[in-house]
Amino acid sequence: MKSIFKYYLPITVLSVALFSCGGSDSTSLDSELGDPSLMVNSKKQAKMLDDLIQSIPSPVEMNTVIKESGAPFNANIMHKTSEVNKYTTNYQQAFNVGVYTADMGYINVYDKTMYSLACISAVKKLSDAIQVGQFFDFEALQRLSKNNNNVDSLQYISINSFNKMDAYLRSQNRGELSVLIVAGAWLEGLHIATQTMKANANTELREKIGEQKIVLESLLKILEMCKQIPEFKKIIDNYSKLNDLYKNVKIEYIQGEPTTKVVNGQLVIEDTSSSKIVMTDAQLTEITNLIEEVRKDLLK
Repeated sequence: MKSIFKYYLPITVLSVALFSCGGSDSTSLDSELGDPSLMVNSKKQAKMLDDLIQSIPSPVEMNTVIKESGAPFNANIMHKTSEVNKYTTNYQQAFNVGVYTADMGYINVYDKTMYSLACISAVKKLSDAIQVGQFFDFEALQRLSKNNNNVDSLQYISINSFNKMDAYLRSQNRGELSVLIVAGAWLEGLHIATQTMKANANTELREKIGEQKIVLESLLKILEMCKQIPEFKKIIDNYSKLNDLYKNVKIEYIQGEPTTKVVNGQLVIEDTSSSKIVMTDAQLTEITNLIEEVRKDLLK
């Protein structure tokens, strides 16, 4: 297995975010938002969030592994779009922007366009509510959701889009919403992966699930920066429970000898180090069950 630090940039949330110059219909924000004292609004913590995003497997990679496991598409493991209207606070709305975009990544890999429109509509509704709807090009989303042949281009555009959205939120002292979007996407992506694993055991998917041990540790550190916001307590408590289970998962690092090769006339040094996940079936079952419980608690 390759080193878990060699993944490319985007998180699942980035799989459908597209930048547009159009405006959006906005609603008033929660009075609690806009606290410039929050550490997530500082440049130092922005760098931490960027590093976290880089440590998470790309939506293309994770969802491709899910599809290649042989598991059939299962619409029942996604979040119901009919529940979008029950999220009335900006904290809930931001978290579920992440959740629904993770579902979009799953939909696109399986090319199930019949589910795309409702999911895109949910993302648009929630993103408008938190005043970042201008970063979502609804028509382009519909078009690209019907064609997953250009995933590299979509991925590149998506990274820039999320960065613009994150920068905008920070400029408004609302960096905590970026954190919630990331947290929601991470949970839903892991939920889809574990539910797929439960139905179709797959070695590579098992590794991806185990690797989330490190991602979760970093995510919790960033969530803790917002602990003074009451609405974050439930998320932090639930993710802390998951983190306690993940502490039993071991990651063995295997040091490799660096190799060299010539690329375009230049000498390139490659790191051949690797890592191995050590996770028992019992541990995987515990993690899968707890993720289901945590997700149910946070989405109700």
